[in-house]
Amino acid sequence: MKNSVFFSATLLIILILSIMSTSGQKSNDEFSDKDGVVMYADIPNAKIAYKTFGSGEPLIICTGYSTNMDLWSTKAIEILQTKYKVIVFDYRGMGLSTNTDSTLSISSLAEDINTLLSELNIDKTHILGWSMGGYVAQMFAINYPGKVNKLVLYATNCGDTLAVNPSQKVINILENPAATPMERLSLLFPDDWLAAHPEPWTFLPDETEPYNNETIGMQYLAIQQWLTPGGGSAGRLNNLKMPVLAICGDKDKVVPSQNSFVLAMAISSSTLIKVQDSGHGLMYQKPETFANYVLTFLDQ
Repeated sequence: MKNSVFFSATLLIILILSIMSTSGQKSNDEFSDKDGVVMYADIPNAKIAYKTFGSGEPLIICTGYSTNMDLWSTKAIEILQTKYKVIVFDYRGMGLSTNTDSTLSISSLAEDINTLLSELNIDKTHILGWSMGGYVAQMFAINYPGKVNKLVLYATNCGDTLAVNPSQKVINILENPAATPMERLSLLFPDDWLAAHPEPWTFLPDETEPYNNETIGMQYLAIQQWLTPGGGSAGRLNNLKMPVLAICGDKDKVVPSQNSFVLAMAISSSTLIKVQDSGHGLMYQKPETFANYVLTFLDQ
């Protein structure tokens, strides 16, 4: 029950994001075509679509469950690319990427990152993961510690049975088929912020890439495995010796901030930042704050 509730929450949030982000004016400036060109890298049984922004040391960022690379906060990327070469990509079978495998796992997605970096001739990188992307980033860092400069874990957990569920109030909204899109979208943001911003969808980027329901189903199974006893990274986090930033909103309704605390306590080289009055949609709600915390950590 715990696992299914956690992922029902994530799935519904992402579905609402995809619906609401296509309407209304955007408060963040959108990238033009010249800012990032879609390129492709051939990896075993897949072709990975990716874009790069800026120059400098590489920073590869892993998006969340069932999302594509165009869901990243454009304002946050604009800030990050001022000092780093930011690499965004679609997981195999998602967005503009292809896939011929019939299964996948968090570890195999981490292996895809390793292959992608080899194709790009990148020996070492910073890596940032959001939500499920945090699982992928953790596994890449565990399996290839020599290839990671610094690791940023944004609104994520360590899996196993240690993941902290949303509150019962949040679960009730997510399990209610009559709940409105606005009710579900509101779970990304704190209540007091929503009161001052009654049109939260205007803070989301436009999404133009296609979704693949079959791949989303495979991701769902991979995440279920992550949350089973013995799954996740819980028993291996003490192996991480590179600098790690665990960052989250202190009012995250979907992935409660206690999950970041668990990560920080298990990783001796970690720093924990809880951004006040922000939620799971921290990078949309406070893109400058989010990006500047990441920059400060990477620059140290």
